[in-house]
Order: sequence, then C-alpha cells, then structure tokens
Amino acid sequence: MISRKKILVIGDVMLDRYWMGHVNRISPEAPVPILDVSKAIDKPGGAANVAKNLSDFGMDVTLIGLTGKDEAAMKLFELLSNLNIDYIPIEDSAIRTTMKLRVIDKNQQLMRIDHEDKNLSRALKNNFRFIEELIPNFDGIIISDYDKGMVKPLIKKILSKASKLKIKTFVDPKGTDFSYYKNAFLLKPNLKEFEDIMGISKDISDLKIKGEKLRKKLSLEYLLLTQGKNGMILFGKNKISSYDALQQDVFDVTGAGDTVISILTSYIVAGKSIVSAVKMSNIAAGLSVQKLGSTSVSQEDLKNGFTK
Repeated sequence: MISRKKILVIGDVMLDRYWMGHVNRISPEAPVPILDVSKAIDKPGGAANVAKNLSDFGMDVTLIGLTGKDEAAMKLFELLSNLNIDYIPIEDSAIRTTMKLRVIDKNQQLMRIDHEDKNLSRALKNNFRFIEELIPNFDGIIISDYDKGMVKPLIKKILSKASKLKIKTFVDPKGTDFSYYKNAFLLKPNLKEFEDIMGISKDISDLKIKGEKLRKKLSLEYLLLTQGKNGMILFGKNKISSYDALQQDVFDVTGAGDTVISILTSYIVAGKSIVSAVKMSNIAAGLSVQKLGSTSVSQEDLKNGFTK
C-alpha cells in the first residue's frame, strides 16, 4: 500500500455516455441498424476519469476543468459530487460540455457521437491566478490534455510555477505541438501521439533515437511511451527501458491511458522509484482493458494483479 497524497488534476473534463442494448433489425428508413436501448450509463471522462482513478486509488484529489452550463455539465457535477473529489469547474455558457456518446450492441461499440466546442472558450484568461494560488498545496500535478481547450492557454504558466516550487508535473499530451509541455517532469504520449510529432519509425532502434531526441528537446526528466499491446518504453537520463504489456486479451481500451498516468503519478509522489511506478501502472493498464468503458483500479486490485 502507498500513502495518501494530494494531487491536482487540470484538464479537459468530459461526460462519457453509453447507450446499451440489442440490434435485431434494420431500419426501413435507411440501411442502418436499429438499437433497442435497454440501459444508459454516464461516467466521468477525460480528466474527470483521471481524477476518479486517483480517488479510487486512495489519493486526495482536486480537479479543475472547463464545462458549459448544460445538462452534461450538471450530470458531470452530480457524478463527481458522489466521489471523494474536490471538483472546481470553470463554467462558460458559450460552449457545450464535451460529451462522448457510445452506442453499444451486446458489448460491441457501433458508433461514437461527440458533442464538443473545441478551443472556443474565452473563460480561461482570468482563471490562472486562482489556480496559481492552489498549486503550492499539492504533492503532484497531472495535466490531462485532450486538446479540447482547457490546457493549452494555461499549461506553460502552470509548469513554470510548479517547477519553481519543485512540484512534479505529469502530462498526458494531445495535439501537434509538444512544445507546450517543455520542462514537465514526465510526458506520457501513446504511439500515435508520438508519431504525430516525430514521424513513423523504421524500427525499434529508430524509435528509441526519436524518443530520446524528444525527451532532450522538451527538457523532460522522463518520457514514457505507451504502445498498447506492445507495452511501454521509458526514456530517462542515460537509460531506456522497455516493459512488455501484461494483458493481451483486450476488451476495451477506453480510459487505459488515464489509468496509467494516475497510478504512475500516485507511486512517484508517494516516494516510489520510477521503475516501480512504471511496472505498477503497466499492471493497472492490463487490468483496466479487461472491462467495458473507463474503469478504475484500486490498491487492492493492483496488489492482487501483481501477485498473479
């Protein structure tokens, strides 16, 4: 077990909505399946799922995210109010709360419908000061960037402030410009996000060269590249380490990256080594992809998974 630490999550919150049922006929109006919805489920998504992962893992969590003033925002607030999370929404009535609606037939996703107003909010300009005042109160900071508009206007100031206070920052990136994340303690792109920046690698040697080049260019302490079924690669000063994936039978990868950065951060701010943190986050990722939708892993789950 690891000790309870105070972690601040800043990022793109969203509502994950699931419509689940059965398809048994084709519409007479168009050649599309008709889903008879039997169950609807709402879950915290994006940065809100990161916060839920941390809370379920026993951390003391504060979450700051951007929402509209709509049904999705109210539902998200309701969900987070029932969890052990200090949620501070920045509201902007001019935008819609990001929502991802997944339509599922017998555990098979048929389609996803997104509601979002990406990078359209102007409500962030006057909010850095209160965030800045909060930063000294935390042991670590996770910046969960889904490129919806919350992170890019604030991140450079947040990283600068945290660096001066020697507070470790962990970034889950998105987009085509990683210069925003310069001087973070750890950056965790997946393979596609990495290739969008560095290009497709010819082989593993080329990939490792590119990874170390990116780590140095962004002045990162660590770069953790996640590759799904191909595991993870950790780039640090003077050392590159590879970790095999521990779960090959993947049911649903939704939220697996959130699980990784949550467990990784928890271990490091609790004083554990980077090697231990990556190993445990790798186990947690393997556990999370065995279930439908975004799921959390408790310390007990992780203990049981480690001993198997």
